Amino acid sequence: MGYTFVINGMTGHSYNEKIESMNKHNKLQKKKIEELIQTMNEGGASENTAFFEVFFNYSDIDKRYEKVREVTTEKGFDFAFPSRSDQKHTVSVKSELLSLESYSNKIDGSRELFLNVIEVAIVANSVTTNQTLIIQTSLIKEKNKWLVDDVQVKGNG
Repeated sequence: MGYTFVINGMTGHSYNEKIESMNKHNKLQKKKIEELIQTMNEGGASENTAFFEVFFNYSDIDKRYEKVREVTTEKGFDFAFPSRSDQKHTVSVKSELLSLESYSNKIDGSRELFLNVIEVAIVANSVTTNQTLIIQTSLIKEKNKWLVDDVQVKGNG
């Protein structure tokens, strides 16, 4: 003899269908939330970090230029190195990014502004100097790639 369960006016079979329908709805909602989070996270944050990693982590000044050029626009490169020289460097300089704290303001889908607090250690002729800098960077999206387009030192300590 078979039994039919009735819960709140629904049979066991229709109750299972209702649960299955709710699970599908929840999966769709979860996917929409994940897409929204992904859209919100899209921006130049990782590229901003990458810029400072190549800008401050170096042991060869000449190779540094090549690496920075890869993550900047031509204008951004000029802002990053306003007084650069094409002559080979003879002074031994090494730099290390110790910490980076960034705050961003998304202007629109293709522009983002960052205020960065940076601590860097620079070794020149065997003398180490630690410095804290406040640097503003502006990134733009060109051909689906975020690039640093402007670099301005706002303060140091």
